[in-house]
Amino acid sequence: KYHEGTHLLKQVLHSYNQLKKRIRDWELDYMLKSNRSGQVSFLQSWDTNQTVAKESLMFTISSEDNPYFVAKLTTPKINAGKIKMGQRVHLRLNDYPEYEFGVLIGHVTNITTVSNSDGTYNVDVKIPKDLKTTFGTHIDFKQDMQGTADIITEDLRLLERLFYQFRELYSR
Repeated sequence: KYHEGTHLLKQVLHSYNQLKKRIRDWELDYMLKSNRSGQVSFLQSWDTNQTVAKESLMFTISSEDNPYFVAKLTTPKINAGKIKMGQRVHLRLNDYPEYEFGVLIGHVTNITTVSNSDGTYNVDVKIPKDLKTTFGTHIDFKQDMQGTADIITEDLRLLERLFYQFRELYSR
């Protein structure tokens, strides 16, 4: 009976360890966890029961004491080499017309070094959390705000821009 009891105990312990391993594997495959608290910002729209590839970046978590949001932009390859860290960005949001609300001002914080499959590059732009526009209006944050952005690669005067245009025409 003693050997039977130890054999059963070993089976129970083995089954328990297998169960713990399967739970851990399930968590790795299906559960989203973070080691810090903060605000979740999804990088794209997600549907219920949508399949997600393993290791995909789905969202970012900004700590509550972080004074910035991060806007995710895509930019074509044309002139992408001019984009540098720290450059000023004007964000025009579709829900807030520029002529009425102004634009948000941000700065480039990251540029991917490899292009996406569609030939675009990802650019991260840091914008203050108060979302105050150039007209002094505070706008409400919503997930998936859409719009356009102008990255100021060179802060040129109108006369300098005209000079570049003439120089390009002359070189042809």
